[in-house]
Amino acid sequence: MVQKSRIRVGAVSFLNTKPLIYPLLNKEIETDIVLSVDVPSRVASLLSKGELDVGLIPIVEYFRANPLDTRYRILPDISITSHGHVRSIQLFSRVPVQDIRRIALDTNSRSSVALLKILLAERYRISPSFTTCAPTVIPKTALENRQDPPFEAVLLIGDGALRHLGSTEYSIDLGEAWYKLTGFPFVYACWVAREEVDLGDLLQVLLKSKARGTAQIPEIARIEAERLGLPEKLCRAYLQDSIKYDLDESAIAGIELFYKYAVKHDLAPPCRSLSFKSG
Repeated sequence: MVQKSRIRVGAVSFLNTKPLIYPLLNKEIETDIVLSVDVPSRVASLLSKGELDVGLIPIVEYFRANPLDTRYRILPDISITSHGHVRSIQLFSRVPVQDIRRIALDTNSRSSVALLKILLAERYRISPSFTTCAPTVIPKTALENRQDPPFEAVLLIGDGALRHLGSTEYSIDLGEAWYKLTGFPFVYACWVAREEVDLGDLLQVLLKSKARGTAQIPEIARIEAERLGLPEKLCRAYLQDSIKYDLDESAIAGIELFYKYAVKHDLAPPCRSLSFKSG
């Protein structure tokens, strides 16, 4: 008898994913999936290479997948989304946005880089140049040291952004800026499956984990605050108020609008559409 292969699932390691995967990490839900966690760019790469079957990936990577090589399907009803302030995606700056000429980009980021470039063009009407920086960079220190060549702003995502909130004279919360530009939520990541994968009951497992995990946010905030060295109050407000975990009609409309902007600014290929995989 041939044993069925275990489904390989990859999730982002940031704080904002914990309410989706906390019950799985703690073995509260019986399942035979193989769950791993990593930074967003790495999860996206592993899914593209076929080293994962399902991944919680940046939404821009869904559209960038080669349709002749890697066909993706979005799992419904689950996402990492904001309806305004997101807190964990910040452009830290030492000058007003109109004076920014060069920006250092967190190498862990993909959707956030695309979102930033869209906002700079559509909302702020500037076209700076870009370089990269480590996710561990300290924005205030890096900006004060005046690198060679210099940059006036730093984009950080995830736990690193939360750690440095309010540390520079100027900053832009990208979730808030998107909402002011469009009036729609911004979807940062979704569960995405390779088309050929037999999911079995995985969708039901992930929905159950989401329901349990979001109910455990106070506990998650307490534990993760200690682990990350962040205030518990901040972690709790972030998980309860800033991040939303559904994928409703308004969120889907936000994805579609983001894709139109991404194509317009050559950040994603044309002729893609949203395709969902049922349970």
